[in-house]
Amino acid sequence: MDIRKIFIVVIGLSLFFTGCKSTVTNSVTFKSVAMENVIVNFMGETFTVAPNSSKTVRNIAKGTYEYSTTYIVPSGIKTSSVSGAVSGPVVMNADTRITVLYSSSIQGTGDQLSYIISATISSNDKVVTPTGP
Repeated sequence: MDIRKIFIVVIGLSLFFTGCKSTVTNSVTFKSVAMENVIVNFMGETFTVAPNSSKTVRNIAKGTYEYSTTYIVPSGIKTSSVSGAVSGPVVMNADTRITVLYSSSIQGTGDQLSYIISATISSNDKVVTPTGP
């Protein structure tokens, strides 16, 4: 057997045993426990996430994507603010699952009520933090 045939067999076997995934399993889930609707702008699509529901976007190719959030303020409340990860990038690697969780609260009294929408983000990707120089 000449060296080229051996090389082809070795490459073929390595592809067979390591496998090539043909499906993309990356996903981002936007989940809301906020008091009012949250509107998300992600990958050229806008969708509403009602209180106590979620929307999952699946089969996202590797890369970095931006999302942003608009929200509904409950009636009778004059001011609002945001906290946390209500917008920003999501980085998709192989088999990445990300969840953006929205919550809300009302602070103040009387005419000084303020609606605060908060978001946290979590991922199953391993984060490596350098520990040395």
